[in-house]
Amino acid sequence: MRVLVTGAGGLLGTDLCRRLAGSTQLIRWTREVVDVTDAPRVLSELRRAGPEVVIHTAAMTDVDACERDPSAAFQVNAEGARIVAEGCAAVGAFLIAVSTDYAFDGLEGRAYREEDRPRPVSVYARSKVAGEEAALKACARTLVVRVSGLFGGARSNFVRAAAERLRDGQEVPVVTDQTNSPSYTRDLAEGFWKLTRVPERNTGILHLANSGGASRLEVAEEIARILGKPASLLRRTTWAALNRTAKRPANSALDCSRFSVITGAALRPWREAVRSFLQEEVLR
Repeated sequence: MRVLVTGAGGLLGTDLCRRLAGSTQLIRWTREVVDVTDAPRVLSELRRAGPEVVIHTAAMTDVDACERDPSAAFQVNAEGARIVAEGCAAVGAFLIAVSTDYAFDGLEGRAYREEDRPRPVSVYARSKVAGEEAALKACARTLVVRVSGLFGGARSNFVRAAAERLRDGQEVPVVTDQTNSPSYTRDLAEGFWKLTRVPERNTGILHLANSGGASRLEVAEEIARILGKPASLLRRTTWAALNRTAKRPANSALDCSRFSVITGAALRPWREAVRSFLQEEVLR
C-alpha cells in the first residue's frame, strides 16, 4: 500500500512516518517538498506519487499565531485541506484528514462524540472546522479524524516542557481551567495505521485519542509523581491570567467509541501513555 503523509516533519507526522515506514510504501511531504496551499503542485505531485491513502496532518497549529493572523490560518488549515482533498478525489486516493478537539467550545460537560455540533471559539478552531467541511465536500472518500492534547518527541509540547522543568527542579506554571484527552503521538500513529488497514473505507468523522480525559493540572501532577518531584513545584494559574491571545475550550475530551467499533481496538489510558513517553523520550 502506498501512503502519503503531509506535514511529515510535524509532531504527529514524524511518529506517523516512523510507524508506517516498515509496513507501507511511504511518501513524506514536508512544507519544503510540497506546500499544501499550492494547488497545481499538490495535484501534479499526487498524480506522480499515486498514493492509495493520504494522511493530511499539515496545519498551522500555533493557536495564538492563528488568532493574530486569521488569513494565514484559513489559507493553510481550510484552503490547504480543500486543495489536498480535491487532489485525492482526482487521483482516487482515500483521505484521512487530521482535525482537532478544539472544534468544540468545551461547555458540554462530557466527552464529545462525533455527532456533536462543532462550536469553535478561536480562529485556529474555526479554520480547522472549515477544513473539515471542505475536505468532506471535496472528496467523497474522506475520513476526518479529530485528535486531542498531543505530546511526543518531535516538537515542543506541554508534557515535554513540564517534565523537563520538573526534572531540573524548576517551577511549572499549570493552567487549571483546561481539560482534554492527552494523547501520545506514537499511540496515535498506531491508531492511524489501524485505520489504513480497515477493509471497508469508513468516511465521515472519527475521534481518536488515548483513553480518558484530564486537566493540565492532573497531567502535571502525574508527571511529578512519575519523576518523584514535589507537587509544590506546580504553580496553578488560568489562561486568563496568562493573557494568551486565543481562547481555549474548557473541556474538549473526546469519546473514541467509534474508533473501537471500527478497529476492534482502543488506545491505552493517558496515564500509561505519559509514563511511556517519559521513559522513551525524556528520561533515556
